Amino acid sequence: MLIRSLRSFLALHRHGTIVAAAEKVHLSQAAVSIQLKNMEDELGIALFVRTRRSLEFTSAGRQLVSLAEKMVSIYEEMKAIKGGGPIGGFLSLGVINSALGGVLPQLLKEMTLKNPGLEVKIMAGISGELVSQVNRGTLDMAIVTEPPQRFPTNLSVHYLYSEPFALLTPAEVPYQDLVRAFKSSTPYIAFERSTWAGQLIDEFLMKRGVMTKPSMELNSLDAIAALVSQGLGISIVPLIRGAAWHASPNLHVVRLPNFERPVSLITRASHEHDALTALVLSSFSTVDWNN
Repeated sequence: MLIRSLRSFLALHRHGTIVAAAEKVHLSQAAVSIQLKNMEDELGIALFVRTRRSLEFTSAGRQLVSLAEKMVSIYEEMKAIKGGGPIGGFLSLGVINSALGGVLPQLLKEMTLKNPGLEVKIMAGISGELVSQVNRGTLDMAIVTEPPQRFPTNLSVHYLYSEPFALLTPAEVPYQDLVRAFKSSTPYIAFERSTWAGQLIDEFLMKRGVMTKPSMELNSLDAIAALVSQGLGISIVPLIRGAAWHASPNLHVVRLPNFERPVSLITRASHEHDALTALVLSSFSTVDWNN
């Protein structure tokens, strides 16, 4: 079976249509259709359900996705070892929102400058959703925060950096002490408590005997910062790099000691040592944390 057929198969899975898949692999729609039909004939398995307007994956076709990814990944790794040159192919990378404006631009620049044949698709989201997508094989890897419990055992975890948490108060009430801030009559604007960050914040406050009754819950750091800057409450949020609100004259930001969350790169364990994982980790080591 040709690697190019597997690339077309994966492109269809990722982009949903023959038209989009053909565009991604730089072939005609007819050529992609022939490749997919040849795969079915060679394997003796129905991979798709064909209708007049679409091509849907069968259960067997969906099961084949992770195996096809492994085969393409191994092939790219073999090419990199042989030539010591750039890596090509496709990488689907999940990224938590807090990394989008900070580490991600530097990471992508480093990866794509040295590997112009590499196509990177970014999927932004919250950690729990991204972990599930890596676990299912719909993402190759993801930059996420650590969960309140543990990662699934079939995932490999590579620590990258830590994000501190901070107390946000309006500039006119610049509390330095956490307990005093929460004993005041100022409303508490909570980071959404169903998220991992929200659960960490709740646990942090409970350990310090701080009882809260949020006036509202939000899952947007920018929105929380804007509300606090208008004097509508106080909050605890991750202190992310590159956020414009850090320098707001209407905000008082106090970093909380001994309270931070690890951020890691996760991959399926079967991909732990592949060329793309190594590329992301090596590119990450070049990130300038002073920028």
